[in-house]
Amino acid sequence: MVNHPRRKKIENTLFPGRYNYTGPTKGWFGFLHHEQLCEESHDVNERIDYVKRKKPKNEVAIRLHNMIYLGGCEAMAKHATLYADYEAKRATLYADYKAKRATLDADILAYIKLNIPDCAWNGKTLVFP
Repeated sequence: MVNHPRRKKIENTLFPGRYNYTGPTKGWFGFLHHEQLCEESHDVNERIDYVKRKKPKNEVAIRLHNMIYLGGCEAMAKHATLYADYEAKRATLYADYKAKRATLDADILAYIKLNIPDCAWNGKTLVFP
């Protein structure tokens, strides 16, 4: 096809799996995996390369065609904020779990040693002769 002098070339900033994508490679994208509406990616090109190399040939074109950058989606921005809030709470809950678990682990180990006086646990792993 010959470029027409009056025809403006359309820039592809939304579809990373399609030809001539110039949009962001990091952020939130749709349909990087076929059973997931949206997800965050640190490098969408890694996913594209994986799809091209590893997915069944009959799936590749459909997967690549449907991948979309979601940076301009207002609902996605709200979703990202909600997800960040979830992650922050999860980190706090995990730290609390770890702190409480340390005490419980000591009690569990005391119970085990009461019942297995020659326990082969060295504090991190079972020790084998």
